[in-house]
Amino acid sequence: MLRAISLLFALIAAANCDQLSVLYAPKAVEFSGNSRLDSEALPEVFGAALGYSVSLPTEWDGMIIKDPFNTANGAVVVVAEGLESVTVEVCAHDASVREWLMHHPPFFLQGAKSYQLDGNTGSVALSELIQKSADHQGVSFEVDLKESSDNFATPLGTVQPDDEEVKPQHLKPKSNKADSDFLRQIAFLNGLSDLLVTSTDRIPTVHIVRVSFEALVAAHEPNSPALEEAKKLFVNALAGLETASEKAFDGAVIVGLVTASEGQLVVRSKRQAVQPKQDDGDDNPMNLAAKYNSNYPVMFNIILWFSVVLVFSLIAISIVIGTMDPGRDSIIYRMTSTRMKKDN
Repeated sequence: MLRAISLLFALIAAANCDQLSVLYAPKAVEFSGNSRLDSEALPEVFGAALGYSVSLPTEWDGMIIKDPFNTANGAVVVVAEGLESVTVEVCAHDASVREWLMHHPPFFLQGAKSYQLDGNTGSVALSELIQKSADHQGVSFEVDLKESSDNFATPLGTVQPDDEEVKPQHLKPKSNKADSDFLRQIAFLNGLSDLLVTSTDRIPTVHIVRVSFEALVAAHEPNSPALEEAKKLFVNALAGLETASEKAFDGAVIVGLVTASEGQLVVRSKRQAVQPKQDDGDDNPMNLAAKYNSNYPVMFNIILWFSVVLVFSLIAISIVIGTMDPGRDSIIYRMTSTRMKKDN
């Protein structure tokens, strides 16, 4: 009975496993713990790792900035859309996943830190990281590999996939369009890794690359050899991208993976204003106080004590001037007195 209950909880944990996995981070930024993270805060996490001024949620303690003067110079984020989970630590509750890890150990994922995401808007929120980079005079780009056909352009140049480089065993690109499209995305990832290593131009600060598993998952059974091979190819491509990013930025880079499960995906190609909800009812029936930002106490104390010092300084200056002897030796007398002209 206890085994059945444990298996049920394992299946529930694997069913909704949208997550952030930090594959690589500089020494100045430390990720620890396993607390859950709001998906809307993803741009804040990567922005803080880049040294931007952001407001992280006070209840999340997964990241510590050890050295604010040596933060990351770049961020590479891969978004796996339509995939509930990737074989990293947080999703390794199932026995089949642990067995897959034993036979296919991704070397760089063993030290990765993974955090489950609350909410399903992480894929959309990441687009705001582009704007944060632009506000700090950074160059960035975002590409959806599903929409790329023959090639795609980046600030570093054009990426052309090498279809002959990926040779699958179970995937059938000639007879299955979903397999062909997925292998093309993997070839794009490998091409981007090669471009990062060989480029001598200024490397963009933020890279957001979206990979779609939706058609592939719909075309194959959940535990089919073809789908397992696809995940393995994706992990190997991530390994190459992580290594290339580390070399391109001399180690001062943060590399992350965000999974967004199927049916919860809302993708937008450009920034859109979020319309507030219209509700005729009372949104605050208990009349609770508004939740202030974590910086509010700091700003309040700065303004309060600066005002107190300014008021007392003004009073002291007024008293000194009011009690000053207006003699000829006073600078006030010398500056305000006028000489009378004499008639000769």
